[in-house]
Amino acid sequence: MTCMATWEDGPEYAPLERPADFARAAVAPLSVAPPVQQMAALAPKDRPAFDQPPGPLTPLATLVPIAEETRDPQVPFAVVSSTMTSDSAWGAVHWGAPTAPPAGYPAPASTPGPSQPLLSPRTQPVPPDNRFPTPGTPGWFGPGPYGEQPPAPPKVGSKAVWDAATPGMCICLAVGGLVYVVAPILFAIAFGLSQSVKVARDHVRRAFAAGAALLGLVGVLAALTNDEGFPQWWTVVGGWSVVVCWGVLLTTLVLVYRGLRSGQQPSQPDRPPWG
Repeated sequence: MTCMATWEDGPEYAPLERPADFARAAVAPLSVAPPVQQMAALAPKDRPAFDQPPGPLTPLATLVPIAEETRDPQVPFAVVSSTMTSDSAWGAVHWGAPTAPPAGYPAPASTPGPSQPLLSPRTQPVPPDNRFPTPGTPGWFGPGPYGEQPPAPPKVGSKAVWDAATPGMCICLAVGGLVYVVAPILFAIAFGLSQSVKVARDHVRRAFAAGAALLGLVGVLAALTNDEGFPQWWTVVGGWSVVVCWGVLLTTLVLVYRGLRSGQQPSQPDRPPWG
């Protein structure tokens, strides 16, 4: 078996004598490309000469059209009133002269005008409504002043606020804001009575929760920094309870007042778990 040597085998496998001929290709030779034609060679050798036209021509001034009528662009167009060019689309549809009366309607003696109502055997003349502007005027196309007005907020008195906030809770907070010795106890009682608030109960409960959290933080800090015993600690907590009682009382009254002004109706208080 004989194998053909390639360039990968090294120069020692190169032939010592030049081959006599090479093998012919298996495909036909390519066609000869056409010669490139220079377009400039087709141009005339002599330069063309420009001369006068052989016959007379029409002057350019006679080709300009003459305006028959000119108008000022600042002046509006004059529009002739008709069924198609009425003062409004509503008037064009409803106030045009009918060609024939509809079935069931008597033939009018004369063509009704825009301001005259159409009569029928089933209806009576309706007086014009003066609340609306005249059709075709600038007020007819603009927003009317007779839109639906929002209802006025109800008047809320001090008695309504006092009843909705429940007197028992308010009295506990007021007494707690005056006597610091019993202020923490009265605040806790008022916190329990906040379930009976009739308006904005959730917001009032959040105010009580914030006050209770503040008193709890004050109690912890006072216990860590106080070295004089329970009386001093109770005095500190009671003093802060006075401030919290007044703050929660005013906040409750404001929340109840705003709830009544917004239209909330007093609801029945929640029943306590022991009730």
